[in-house]
Amino acid sequence: MKQEFIAPKRTGRLDSFLSEQTEISRSKIKKYIENNAVYVNSALCTDPSKKLGEGDIIELTPEQEENTLAAAKNALTIYYQDKFLAVIEKKPGLTVHPCPSCQEETLVNHLLYHFPSLKTMEGERPGIVHRLDKDTSGLMLVALTEESRLKLSEAFSEKQIKKTYLALVQGICPNGESREPIGRHPAIKTKMALVPLNKGGREAFSEWERIYPKEMTAQKITASDTNKQNEKFSLLKVQIHTGRTHQIRVHLSAFGYPLLGDEVYAPAYIAAKAPRQMLHAYTLHFTHPFTGEEMEFTSLPPADFWECLEQQLAQKQKAIPFIVTGNSGSGKSALLEIAARQNLPTFSADTCIRELYKVNNDAWYLLKQQYGTQFVPDDSKPVDKIVLAKAMQDPTMKQEIENLLHPLVYNRMLQFFADNQYAPFAIAEIPLWFESKPAKLPFKPLTICVSATKEIRYKRLKTRNWTDDVIAYMESWQIPQEEKIRLADFEIPNNQGLAELEEKFLQLLHKLQEKNIASAAAILAEIKKQLM
Repeated sequence: MKQEFIAPKRTGRLDSFLSEQTEISRSKIKKYIENNAVYVNSALCTDPSKKLGEGDIIELTPEQEENTLAAAKNALTIYYQDKFLAVIEKKPGLTVHPCPSCQEETLVNHLLYHFPSLKTMEGERPGIVHRLDKDTSGLMLVALTEESRLKLSEAFSEKQIKKTYLALVQGICPNGESREPIGRHPAIKTKMALVPLNKGGREAFSEWERIYPKEMTAQKITASDTNKQNEKFSLLKVQIHTGRTHQIRVHLSAFGYPLLGDEVYAPAYIAAKAPRQMLHAYTLHFTHPFTGEEMEFTSLPPADFWECLEQQLAQKQKAIPFIVTGNSGSGKSALLEIAARQNLPTFSADTCIRELYKVNNDAWYLLKQQYGTQFVPDDSKPVDKIVLAKAMQDPTMKQEIENLLHPLVYNRMLQFFADNQYAPFAIAEIPLWFESKPAKLPFKPLTICVSATKEIRYKRLKTRNWTDDVIAYMESWQIPQEEKIRLADFEIPNNQGLAELEEKFLQLLHKLQEKNIASAAAILAEIKKQLM
């Protein structure tokens, strides 16, 4: 295709001028001139060193030379195509073009199969006007002619083409931006980093908006807080105003929110959460360089992106706190042991209070401070539980001591649930849960009442050498079993022994897990609807 240029005021060599105007190498331009492909002021010119004068008209008709790249048969999603350009979708795991370190099959090989005209464009990157990282998926703009390549390259250079991406990152990321310059990492040449402009960095500008979760306080990932943050993530919509290598990955990682699956810029435990960096070129908006039409395209991510998102949603949804309660002899402790065998975190109020009674522990200090030597007669020994139990036979004393001790157990229970908020389930055994009337919780636990007939419960208690008086005394502390069953979210009968108890408990967990999966699927569907 003939191209025409007008020399500016400042003159120079013909080959240098054409190379600058066309971005074709000077040696290739020289070849064109010598092969009768250039006219100056309508006269054939075969002298590459000819000096141009102001206003000279230069005509170039490049030779149509096929490159040596081979076309590769493939399936390619094409969103738009005309004689000038195409909009396609790049699959993850596919390098855009050949390079010395990558001689495998590339996107360029795929493009040559669908757009044979690219064979007439020289070089190793026919049609390529911008790039995506190998493991990034999504929309790409392809030039189908040399003239289109020049115009689209200029549009990218002038920041006239708008691109947005979808990114899955670790942590609850706030809406934000970064204008930090990016350059080659000073020590690792395969990486990019934040590099000041005076050290070789180049201007870079990214901004992002959190799509999910919508309502949640932003929380940054730090090396000392990885366990608590391990299951928190954000889905971001990212717009880049410059096109630096690895720009989004570098900016978000430096900001404290690395991409899931990013083996280069994320810690190993975050990189292991996905098969690739979870980054997808989502929208592309530009003005057609020849028709002037405003064009906008949207591409939803491939299956692996949705699978990763659904997995993160399911993990986030299934953190369920349980309170296990029930009357004496019902099997609460047995249920806690079953949960522990399932590798679920457990908490026992009885075990907690025994710890608090030990020398120099909180309950030991409070009882000593409040009652002197009545319950702590010896500073080297724990609280005397027998004396304490006798004192609590007085209703007034019982209420007073419970008001003193219950907050200690309550606070440790809250810490237990906070420490295990991302376990599949966290189980706390609190015998007097309904009787103690706890203050409003920062979360809503599900309650399980383990039940058994009075005859079976009493028989079990007597095997522990409980007398009728002790049984009656302990029963007096609790509301009737029927009332606990009514107040609880779930009842698990325990009249047939441990096998039945375990079966019913595991059935309940399985049912709740299925509910969580369904909830995650519903959230995922809503996100997809929002993005379409």
